[in-house]
Amino acid sequence: MIDLGTFEGKQGCEVLRRAVNDLLREKGKVVIALAGLPGAGKTHVAKQFVRFGFGNIPRRDITVIDDNTVYTTRFWRLHWEKLPGEKKIIGDFVGTASAKVIFFSNWIPGRFIDNADVMIFLTTDEEIRLARLQKRYRHQPDKFLIQKEKRTIPLEDSFQYGKSLTLINNSREITAWLIQWMIKRTITGK
Repeated sequence: MIDLGTFEGKQGCEVLRRAVNDLLREKGKVVIALAGLPGAGKTHVAKQFVRFGFGNIPRRDITVIDDNTVYTTRFWRLHWEKLPGEKKIIGDFVGTASAKVIFFSNWIPGRFIDNADVMIFLTTDEEIRLARLQKRYRHQPDKFLIQKEKRTIPLEDSFQYGKSLTLINNSREITAWLIQWMIKRTITGK
């Protein structure tokens, strides 16, 4: 396992883009696991990958699975399909997907897939995380208290990954980086 380091926003996306491109030269498909505490912004980041693509990889070559939901889009509006939460079904789906890059986002990815080429640990400022959770569970205070107490990302012992990266979530920076690359792809036609 190779630790690529800890980076914020655009810088982290650029390090990840280079790592993914290196892996794509070696193999035809790359699986990226995105893990983080509840409220870290996993779903938001995953949906941005669907909407904008990732670096030089257009969205047609990306599949995003977030909490057992496959997201796709032709334009801006997201389409989704729910997958059963069984490890074999999700693992088979990941194995047979035609996309070059598969992002799998879940608090504990190892419960649903056996391995990933790259593991992203998504973090954010604790105040921001708690504010997101409070907004999400404003009508369910018990759930808020449960999610608030989660402090570590549990990893299944059997879960394997080749490279890891800690990405400090700055949603504006990440979105700006994704838009910048989308424009580059549009201009160059690649």
